[in-house]
Amino acid sequence: MFPMLTESQKKADFVFTELERRIAEGVWKIGEQIPTEAELAEEFSCSRGTVSRAIARLSHEKLVERRTRAGTRVVQRPQTGAHSRNGGAHALDLDACACIYPSVEHEGIAMIVQGFQSAANEARQRVMMLTTGMNFRKEAEIVGRLGEFNVRGAVIYPVIRSPQDQVYYMQMILACPYPVVMVGVNLPGVNRPGVVSDGQHAAYTMTRRLLDQGLRRIGYLSNYAWVPSTRDRYLGYRQAMSEAGVFDDSLAHLESRMQPRFDNPLEEPTQIARDFFDRMWTRHPGGLEAIVCAEDFLAHGCITAATERGLRVSTASGDLKVTGIGGFRNLPRLDLPLTTYRMPFSHMGATAFRVLNEQIAGRYDGPLETILRGEPVPGGTA
Repeated sequence: MFPMLTESQKKADFVFTELERRIAEGVWKIGEQIPTEAELAEEFSCSRGTVSRAIARLSHEKLVERRTRAGTRVVQRPQTGAHSRNGGAHALDLDACACIYPSVEHEGIAMIVQGFQSAANEARQRVMMLTTGMNFRKEAEIVGRLGEFNVRGAVIYPVIRSPQDQVYYMQMILACPYPVVMVGVNLPGVNRPGVVSDGQHAAYTMTRRLLDQGLRRIGYLSNYAWVPSTRDRYLGYRQAMSEAGVFDDSLAHLESRMQPRFDNPLEEPTQIARDFFDRMWTRHPGGLEAIVCAEDFLAHGCITAATERGLRVSTASGDLKVTGIGGFRNLPRLDLPLTTYRMPFSHMGATAFRVLNEQIAGRYDGPLETILRGEPVPGGTA
């Protein structure tokens, strides 16, 4: 129960102040729902109309977002400091576009960031670059607080390692009060633009390359398999194999785990590849003729696992052929260059900035998902 209010203390003011304090202290995180008006009215011993007026003030201050039948969600914490052009308070008035990403230790992400920066420089737009590591909650917190610094919008490379992370992240994106463009990994259903690579075309192209060599026992290996962009790659493999009349679901393995390590990026992919070889050579005593890998990291892992089994990977007279997807140049050197598909990472970053810039200007009328194709890179492994 709360103390009786004097005549000068309007209950709506008191409720507003108390809710504002709770939001500031993180009782409700960015993207989370606050209690219903009925629940708050009971707690504060007042009418729902009083609570409604308090929440309307919170909405006017851009602290919450009210949605019919969806409740009221926190969109940012109370701001202090200098005033922005629209009258809101900002801790620091940057008037910038942000790019938020895990780390440039990942070569693909580094190229996306470089593409974003180049496009921003060309447009003479101030930018703020923020790294989060693999902590998705830290990334979500940063995204939720950017409004405090008058950031005009953000390009985000999502950190999502589990379905639970994805649900949390989707709620945060839905609650964002400023323009957001996702790059690399898109989240269907959040009604925000995304820029991704054409994974289906990549896997289809690499599988067709092997089929055109007369190979038929072609396996497929991916991790992070529950993510839509990874599923697209599997569908490309499946399409090519089905067109050739040789699709066999037992030749594919879609591994859901993905715990990347920037200090040793090949450790997990190599173990996944070893497990894949154990499974495939048990199911198919004759072994596989080739493997389409959803990532270059997995292709390196497969080549290591093959070597451990005494199998030679080669385009010409080898026991096995292996292809990757990514086109990374900074992975450890192989005896033969990897046959792969180079993704258009830099182009993705530049495109994401341009989509964001048009969104900020209120003139973006393009698709919710921009899909960019890369190109195959010949090598010595397939």
